[in-house]
Amino acid sequence: MWIIFNMQMTRTAAQKLVTLRVSPRLGGDSNRYRSFSSSSPSTIGHPLAVPAPDDCDIVKGPSLLRTSAIRPRPSLLHLPGLRSLPFWTQYDAKEGVNLVAYQDASITRAVDHLQSHWKTILREYQTKAPTLRSDYETDTEHSLHQGTWDWHSYMTKGKLRGDFATHFSTTFNILQTLRDEGLLFEKTPFGYSFFSTLHANSSISAHYAPMNFRVRLHLPLIVPAAPSKANTSAKSKDTNYPACGIRVGNTVREWIPGQALVLDDAFEHQVWNDTDQERVLLLVDLWHPDVSMQERQEIVQLFDHAKAQGFMS
Repeated sequence: MWIIFNMQMTRTAAQKLVTLRVSPRLGGDSNRYRSFSSSSPSTIGHPLAVPAPDDCDIVKGPSLLRTSAIRPRPSLLHLPGLRSLPFWTQYDAKEGVNLVAYQDASITRAVDHLQSHWKTILREYQTKAPTLRSDYETDTEHSLHQGTWDWHSYMTKGKLRGDFATHFSTTFNILQTLRDEGLLFEKTPFGYSFFSTLHANSSISAHYAPMNFRVRLHLPLIVPAAPSKANTSAKSKDTNYPACGIRVGNTVREWIPGQALVLDDAFEHQVWNDTDQERVLLLVDLWHPDVSMQERQEIVQLFDHAKAQGFMS
């Protein structure tokens, strides 16, 4: 498995690409190489200049070619060879079925499980959330919102929050089932799961995920009714976007209560709620289905090493 690091140099605005090899992915031998940086530590000024664990090797990466095509462009880490689609689900209104790309078994399992409990999850949210403070904390991945965005988190930066089970015990148990099956994007600094409440006239600007080896599931619980034309923002009228929706790549979708929407947020994406009502969903990060169990363990080990060295919190 090769992970490409998009590194920012300290003495220039130019980006440097470095590749991390933690196991063979697309064939070839399994020999390990000694870790080295693509430049001296004094030039890069980057934590990866420190030797990595034995199963992680840093080698010079390829140049990065960007075109006008809509492609995933994670801002920090890229694992080559994974299938990529802006959306992995498509609701068939005629048949009343939520279709999953490639009929992927792990994504289908997560979708079916959460959809089967969505009304229970909604009731618990409506009962408990209004009395609780948001636990949202702006960080490097989530600092692009305008307006008000509330979180009530089950998982933050790959770690479970103990207070979620206290306040949302039923939803906690529903999510634990997926966790026990190894589907949740756990033990990584980019793993999240939370009730996401985007309040009236709020938005999240266009951005890319820091990596491409997760997919993000939205379980819509409360979706604002379409406002009258007079109440629709100038943005929505000018772009023909819905008043409350999400864009991934060049595809725009609206949420449908109870119908899970799975997206690859390594594509550029943005969210908006231009209505006078709140939009609520349960957000759940999942491992990308193409990442093997061995690779998942090695990725977690990589992040553990980074944390132990003080490179990450």
